[in-house]
Amino acid sequence: MNHKSILMPHTCQKIGWCLLILFVIVELAKALFVHNIDVAWYFAKASHFIIIVSIFLICLSKEKVEDEMISDFRLKSIGITAYVFFILLLILSLFLELRFATLFPSFPEDLELYLSEAILIFLPLLLFILYYGLFKWMLWKSKKQ
Repeated sequence: MNHKSILMPHTCQKIGWCLLILFVIVELAKALFVHNIDVAWYFAKASHFIIIVSIFLICLSKEKVEDEMISDFRLKSIGITAYVFFILLLILSLFLELRFATLFPSFPEDLELYLSEAILIFLPLLLFILYYGLFKWMLWKSKKQ
């Protein structure tokens, strides 16, 4: 049976790393030179787009040598990441549904809105980083043995 890979070529991984460097440059430029809130908003949207695309390219590109062992590591990494995602999603959903502000009276109510937006932005990024970290750790561990 012929299984075609759904992974992108290895050169896409290099492009992803270049975009990640661009993300760092955009964030530094925003921190050092942008003092207008409207301009900072556009920089934030651009940097969010850059980081999502770069992590996507890095995580879903082939390695230089792609064999069955690497495919097995990818599958294990995806499985562990899926478990972590659903556990975090359940905990964060309950946390926000129980109205965090009512549990702690001194907690500002509008901060709850920012927390929900932060979850939407950082949870997918955290999961891509977790997947890639697990995958690279498994590769490193197999080369060490």
